[in-house]
Amino acid sequence: MRSFFPSASFGSPLAITGHIGPTRATAGDSAIESAVRPTCALTVRAALMLAAMTGLLFFAPPCWAAEPLLAPERSIGAVVDHYLDAKLKAAGVSPAPAADEATVARRLYLDLVGRIPTASEARRYVAAKESDKRARLIDELAGSVGFAHHNANEFDRLLAYGNPGAPSLRPYLLAAFKEQRPWDRMFRELLGLGAAPEKPETFVLKRLGDQDALARDVSSVFFGLNITCAQCHQHPYIASLTQDYFFGMQAFFARSQDFQGNLIERQAALPATYKAKDGTTRPVIPMFLSGETVALPAVDAAEAKKAFDEESKRIAELAKEYAKNKTLPPPAELNLRQRLAELALSDANRDRFARSLVNRLFHRLYGRGLVMSLDQMHAENAASHPELLAWLSRDFIDHDYDLARLIRGLVSSDAYARSSRWDSVEPPAPGLFAVAAIRPLTREQWGVSHQVASDPTKITAHERLDHPHMEALVAAAKSYGTLIEQPYDDLQIGVNEALKLSNAPELAKSTGAKLAAMLAKLPDRSQQIDEAVWTVWSRAPSSDEAALLAAFLEQRSTPPTESLQQMLWALVNSPEFRFNH
Repeated sequence: MRSFFPSASFGSPLAITGHIGPTRATAGDSAIESAVRPTCALTVRAALMLAAMTGLLFFAPPCWAAEPLLAPERSIGAVVDHYLDAKLKAAGVSPAPAADEATVARRLYLDLVGRIPTASEARRYVAAKESDKRARLIDELAGSVGFAHHNANEFDRLLAYGNPGAPSLRPYLLAAFKEQRPWDRMFRELLGLGAAPEKPETFVLKRLGDQDALARDVSSVFFGLNITCAQCHQHPYIASLTQDYFFGMQAFFARSQDFQGNLIERQAALPATYKAKDGTTRPVIPMFLSGETVALPAVDAAEAKKAFDEESKRIAELAKEYAKNKTLPPPAELNLRQRLAELALSDANRDRFARSLVNRLFHRLYGRGLVMSLDQMHAENAASHPELLAWLSRDFIDHDYDLARLIRGLVSSDAYARSSRWDSVEPPAPGLFAVAAIRPLTREQWGVSHQVASDPTKITAHERLDHPHMEALVAAAKSYGTLIEQPYDDLQIGVNEALKLSNAPELAKSTGAKLAAMLAKLPDRSQQIDEAVWTVWSRAPSSDEAALLAAFLEQRSTPPTESLQQMLWALVNSPEFRFNH
């Protein structure tokens, strides 16, 4: 059988490479960016030195671009191919050939709806003769119930930011993707700035007890910059990222409070300070990552304490009666979370907001971000393809932060459909995207795909957003998904996972059970094997595989249905099933 264990022959998606290059200018850029924009004559080294001296080095100066970005009317897929191919040509590297159609179909189903295709879906795609069949499949999947469910799973994990105790926001995210809400609106709702019955503000509410984590998660998830290092000292890689920035981001949530399960903004707040590394005590001022601050009214410390205490007393009185009348404290005149959203989405800063999400989606769909690590997006950690990141970010903004459009575009490129096989001895640098990355399935992908492989009748093709069985399918998949490791960079699948998959009683009992009964009704062994491989691996078996599986079945003394289930168990627990290749 073909081996699908990740190896050097496929190229590792995990090594980090990159170079400093151009980005796009936006209105309201920092002083260093404005200083170099008129002539774009500075070298990269000179620009870095100047940025370091002026203390403004969060993002690369936009005028490093040697040429203007491609026209905005170009398709996303064509732009991805243009910039990736240009770098490949400059590096003298020929990319891997296109993957076979069965592999492309499986990849699209896993990336767009979070599951493998059924045998009939995979065969239908391979047999189709239309020249635009891939575009048609992308549109079909992006309009399906699976697209909303899969993105709810993916974004729920993104918002958790690796914290196992983070609240699940899946009900909200599912509703948001069904309604095709734009990312900027979702950002506002997650900050508690929009009414939504699924309570997206839980993202903030459940982190109020640890405002250090809240500042870290907001900066990392939405702006691609983990500022934790600046909590106690100057950031080791960004000279200008001082403690002021960490406590400044934290200050946007200083007046937020949990009132009977509702996120409210207090009118009054006590003056806050922090002790700097040099021993001085400094006031905390709301400060965005761009260095922009929010001016707070000057208040005498004693008066501030009095106002705070009086408001606390009123809030306590309202809390006593809340169960009866559901009355909330009056809205604050100054809502700092609102100011944070305004700053983040302003003309001056929206580019960094867009880039963070673009980079994360590129990582999800291509196995690697244009900037690695995903939460270290700053000028000293430049993008591998800065023009591409700039164009995609501009396009994302220009199309009102349309997530579905961006995802559809990213999976439509030729680069996305490259083979994961690399036949040369020396694999290319991962930052070239010359070969498709082999990506471990997420728990949710594996769990749902296990359900489909065991009983393909659970999926009805072409169903829309009212699919009656999807929630039951997702719920059933959760119990099995916990048996495998959730992907992370440099994931090494250990023996514990193999032992779980080999010894879990319920898994052994259910894997392939319904499919085995269906296969037993087929008239001959070759049909059974063909249908089994198409169902589990989404492709036809090779002649060697067919012979090996036939020999396995011949040697079994167990009843036919039981032998078929044992064969299916082996297929499901193979590396080929475990990875998106």
